[in-house]
Amino acid sequence: MLQREQLSDLSKWAGFVSIMTIILGVLSAISGVWFYLIGAAPGVIMIILGIKLRAAKNAADALLTSGDENLAEVNSLIASLATYFKLQGILNIVVLAFGVIGIIFSALAGLAFYSMFS
Repeated sequence: MLQREQLSDLSKWAGFVSIMTIILGVLSAISGVWFYLIGAAPGVIMIILGIKLRAAKNAADALLTSGDENLAEVNSLIASLATYFKLQGILNIVVLAFGVIGIIFSALAGLAFYSMFS
């Protein structure tokens, strides 16, 4: 049994977050192109995330408008959300890895700079 109020909230927030993710992804991709093509990759991933979340919103809307619980729409909703969370997790892991690499690089650069003046 689906809870219509919670499904409606999911649809509204998924719609808002998907639009914001797509807009920020486009801005990130455009600004990342200036730092070579690899700089645009996070923006492209954000755009894909926004599209997947938009698909989840559409599946939730279809469930709300249909009078019954359509198993195909429920599966579509869950599949879109699963893909969204997988990609978001991968993006978070990549950001953490680059953060750790940046900290290590900064520490090594600081040590090298310190040893030059000692």
